[in-house]
Amino acid sequence: GKASDSLKQIGEAGEILQNVGDKIFDVGATLTTKVTVPIAAAGTAAVKTASDFDSAMSKVAAVSGATGDDLETKFSASEAAEAMNYMAMAGWKTGDMLSGIDGIMNLAAASGEDLATTSDIVTDALTAFGLSAADSGHFADVLASASSNANTNVSMLGESFKYCAPIAGALGFSCEDTAEALGLMANAGIKSTQSGTSMRSIMTALSSEVKFCSSSFGEMEIATSNADGSMRDLSDILADCRVAFDQMSESEKASAAQALVGKNAMSGFLALMNAAPQDVEKLSSAIANCDGTSLSMAETMQDNLGGQLTILKSQLEELAISFGEILMPVIRSIVTKIQEFIDKLNAMDPATKETIVKVALVAAAMGPLLVVIGKVISS
Repeated sequence: GKASDSLKQIGEAGEILQNVGDKIFDVGATLTTKVTVPIAAAGTAAVKTASDFDSAMSKVAAVSGATGDDLETKFSASEAAEAMNYMAMAGWKTGDMLSGIDGIMNLAAASGEDLATTSDIVTDALTAFGLSAADSGHFADVLASASSNANTNVSMLGESFKYCAPIAGALGFSCEDTAEALGLMANAGIKSTQSGTSMRSIMTALSSEVKFCSSSFGEMEIATSNADGSMRDLSDILADCRVAFDQMSESEKASAAQALVGKNAMSGFLALMNAAPQDVEKLSSAIANCDGTSLSMAETMQDNLGGQLTILKSQLEELAISFGEILMPVIRSIVTKIQEFIDKLNAMDPATKETIVKVALVAAAMGPLLVVIGKVISS
């Protein structure tokens, strides 16, 4: 009676234990393959993204004196961090960055250029023209308008500005007139570095006395400065030069161009002189009414599947950063503790280190053994 009852209870308990063992084994395997590994992978990705962003923000903060809270942005965070680093290197402070990032982001989206590259172009050119961060939105519109109404793009215009913007700024020529002239050169196939160096020579030549000779009008002097000594607008000087060139023969034009700006820049100057009136008017009008151009172009560029996917990618990146920011204090704490532990290990004598290694090897060997024990129990 009692013995058989006890055996029966032990048998039932054994069966329950086996079922529980099977269930635990199955759940453990499932958790490992379907939950633990993906969570670990997602956590690793989130921490890396947040860590990269954290590093970029630290770099920006170090250069500009900004804090993390000051640099909150609605744009793709790591891209904005890279763009802001160029702003910081240009001497922009936090307020400048926040006022300038919108225009730069719109220009990057409008042109399809990399955000950091666009930021570099805008900050360099603004500095050269003596403009401030508050002008970045308008300058972005100037570039967007010039690139969409002439045979060039933002990247090539940026390369051109690199060479001619410093002299333009020194002479007081506007970024609008400079962009117009570079656009007209681009229409004649003179772009990037070539147009930039040509424009530099042309501006230098126009800063002093300008006279043209022709059999049709004798001698004509072009006024390049105002009564107060300041330079006239570049577009006005070039318009007056065109009046003279329109009355010259082809050989006279070539001679006049070479005499004024030199052999290397003469093709660029001739491109400005020979530009069709309707092309000059089209580009001039577009630049004069450019405000809002980069935003409009950006919206058009983003209004497609590729644009939506870009936005989705940005949102996912920010989601990863938000996860990472939650994990970051914990990760930092763990890393700090590990660093402290390693410091202690380094301070130990060789014999103690050897003992720890042996213990660690035993612990590592116990893992598979425990799995085997679990299988034995469940079986």
